Order: sequence, then C-alpha cells, then structure tokens
Amino acid sequence: MSTKTLGLAIGLLIAPGSVAAQLPADTAAMIDRVLASFSHTDGPGCSIGIDRNDAPLFRRGYGMASLESSRPMTEWSVVESGSVAKQFTAGAIAYLAVQGKLGLDDPIQKFIPELPGYGSPVTIRMALNHTSGIRDMWTLFELAGTRSGTHLHTMDRALAMVYRQKDLNFPPNSAFLYSNAGYLLLAEIVKRVSGQPLAQFSEKVFFEPLGMTQTQWRDDWNRVVPGRVTAYERDDKGSFRVDMPFMSVYGAGGLLTTVGDLLKWNHHLTQPTIGGQSWAALMHQRGRLTDSKDIDYASGLFITEYRGEPEISHSGATGGYRTYLARWPARRLSLALLCNAGNANTIELGHQVADVFIGPRAVDRVAVRVADTAPGSFPIKPTDLAGFSGNYYSPELDIVYRLSVTNAGLTAQFGERAPVTLRPTEKDGFSGPQGLRVKFSRAANGRANGFRLGAGRVQNLRFVRQDR
Repeated sequence: MSTKTLGLAIGLLIAPGSVAAQLPADTAAMIDRVLASFSHTDGPGCSIGIDRNDAPLFRRGYGMASLESSRPMTEWSVVESGSVAKQFTAGAIAYLAVQGKLGLDDPIQKFIPELPGYGSPVTIRMALNHTSGIRDMWTLFELAGTRSGTHLHTMDRALAMVYRQKDLNFPPNSAFLYSNAGYLLLAEIVKRVSGQPLAQFSEKVFFEPLGMTQTQWRDDWNRVVPGRVTAYERDDKGSFRVDMPFMSVYGAGGLLTTVGDLLKWNHHLTQPTIGGQSWAALMHQRGRLTDSKDIDYASGLFITEYRGEPEISHSGATGGYRTYLARWPARRLSLALLCNAGNANTIELGHQVADVFIGPRAVDRVAVRVADTAPGSFPIKPTDLAGFSGNYYSPELDIVYRLSVTNAGLTAQFGERAPVTLRPTEKDGFSGPQGLRVKFSRAANGRANGFRLGAGRVQNLRFVRQDR
C-alpha cells in the first residue's frame, strides 16, 4: 500500500473534524466495528451522526463519497434521503394546519380538483398516514412498462399518472398501504395553499431558521450541489455502477442533506421552535383506521418500539442511497445514518449502533427460515392457457399488455420491460415476479374479456381485452 493510500485509509476511519471526543475510545471503536464493512477506499460508504441529551456526541464518515474522484465520505457529505424526506413534507402540511390554512380532514380534492372523486372522501390526513388507498406512482410507472433510469420523471408527469387513476387500492382509511403518491399530492397541496413550491417553502419556514444549511430539495435534477455524493449498486459481475435517481420529483423523497442537519431536525421534533407543541403533536399523531385500529405510522414517522423502548424513525431508499433517521426519547438518543451503497441495511446498522448505548441484546438474533408462502401451482391444459392470449388495455396506465403462450407458459409483454412469465395459481388466476397477480374475468360466453392486476403498492388495476 502506498503512503498516500495508507493515509487515506486512516482518514476514512476518523474524518477530520469528526465529533468523537465525548465518547470513550472503546465506545467509538464499537461503532467503527458496526460500520467496518464500509470503511474501504475501493467502495461506497456511510456517514453517521449521533446526538445525546440534544448535544453532538459522534460524527464520522466511512468509505468513499466518490469512487471516480477518490473522495472520502465525511460528516458533511450530502446524501439523498429517500423516504426520510416524507417527514419534511408532513412538517410543511402540519405547519399550514397550525396556521389555519388547511385542515387535516379536508378532502384532497378541495385543493387538487384534478384528482378523481372516488365516491368517498380522501383526506389530507389519510395521505399523511398512507391510508388513502391512492396507488403508488412509482409502481404504476413500472407496471406501465417504464424501465428505471430511461425517462426523466417530473412533478407534472408523476401527478398526471396519479390523476389518471379512477379507482383506489381499497376504500379510504380501511387499511394501511405505503404510497409515495400520497406525499406527491401533499407537496402539491403545499404549493397551492402557500403559493410557493415546497422547496422554497421549506427553505423559508424550516431549513434557514433551523440552521440546516446543507439541506435542500432535489427539485432540479441537473443543479450542481456542492458536497453531493454519488450512489452505487453492484452489477451482476460484482462491480460498482452509478445508480442515481433520474428525476426532478420530490415530496415523497428527493431531500439532499447531511447527518448533522438531520439531527437538527430531530432535535426540533423534540423541542419545536417553529409551530410549537401543536405542530409537534400533529407530527406524532398515529393514524387510526375506520375500524378504530391504530397504526404505527404518523406524519412521515413510524412510532414503534425497539427492544421494549419507544422508537421514532424512518428509513429511506432511492437509487443506490440508503438512509435511516431515528430517536429513542427515553434515552434522549438521536441517530442519523446516510449511505451511498445500495447494499447497506441502514435499519439493521442503526440498531446495531443503538445497541452500543442501550446495551447488548439479551440473545443473539437467530436467522429463521420463513416458509415459502408463494401461491402454489394450479393445473391447466395448454389449450385452456391459449384462451387467455390476446391484447389487454389499461386506460389508467394507457398501455397494452400482450399476452401469449410460449414455452415458459403464459407470457406478458408490455412497454420497455422484458417479458414476464405468469404461472397459474387458481382458476383464472396467475402470479408473476415481484408479487404480480392477475385475475381474469369472463364474458357471458365464457371467454376471458379482461383482468384485474395487483402488485405491491398498486391493486385493482382494470384491463379490458381489445381483440374481441
């Protein structure tokens, strides 16, 4: 190893200016061991920040911010937050509510009349809690055959996809199902109510007053952002490839920030100076379904427990970025973890760091093999399989699925995506990769005339047969 490389390797473990003096050396070393797999000069890494009693306790960078320029990750590295951003959009909505500019139980259509009525009110609160039933736009784009990284997504394009949906996943507030589209709509509501895009509103109301000088929304994908790190994923051969979000859509994600700025936000959630306790109470109010069951999600925050202690947290993933922001109020402990490695399990890593302060786990975690719950096969004759062949159109996706019988079975071809094989699981029912499910309907003459499609965060999509 050259002198230059050796110096860089040492610098990766203790970045210049890192806050660690308040920690005993052995405690800091325990955190280093948790993140040791990211402390290399030939791979992406993570930055971590920890506060205790509302004071900085630990800041450190591991691994590389840029493999192209050999720039190391530090506490000042700017990383895209993924869904950790949702609490900032929720914060803007809660602030407008405290100001009397909107009500959380107002229908979304009051501010966005372009959204269909759905026959039952869909409220701002439901969007905050992921109980609206509104379909997730990123899943919709995938089902429409759009390959990630091949189209530049904009706010208008994403909103247009959501506006086209004539049905919901389920009756409003009857269930919890995570939906990025709900937070896309919330960002649009902030713009229409305040008269400013969410990016400018957030800067004025939160970022500037809280001293979050490194934080901004990625509302312009092409803008130069000093200190921004590159995100990476491994390809099939094990080599790193750049995997950056190719979009100018924000609100559900798209926040650029640092661990230090996120910890300032965590502190504000505990001791709010903007909006006061009324604002903080709205942020932490868990959702309640129509059947009176409380859920673990509040306004961009999961309200859960870790090892018997209250935990308030959210993780994020977009492109090759992986993130985690958490608080353990009983310990007055706050943690921010930002990584530019697609294989980083930030929730698990964050919990391992928390264990350093909470104490060793009572028992080691044991990997439990989960039984295969995938639907079983259903016998079907090849001549019967051919009866499902044809072209099927979805007006909500504006795309045709071309179904045909191949050596692999029933195959669906749509958009830019590779053909998808559907296997029979029940009478007139098929399943495919990534949770794809298809249920055919039949005309009076018994011929398949359409189907309903579901996949993860999108359910009940209607397709109609064209070749009648």
